[in-house]
Amino acid sequence: MKTAMINRATSVASRQTGFAGETVRALASALLLLGLIGDRRVR
Repeated sequence: MKTAMINRATSVASRQTGFAGETVRALASALLLLGLIGDRRVR
């Protein structure tokens, strides 16, 4: 079961490399923004 999911994920990733890269970048920037906002709220 896990191998099938991994194979499916890799095939999708290879087809949509640019899309995956953009998604990862957007998620990373969102996490950074949330972290900065949280840091400011704590202080």
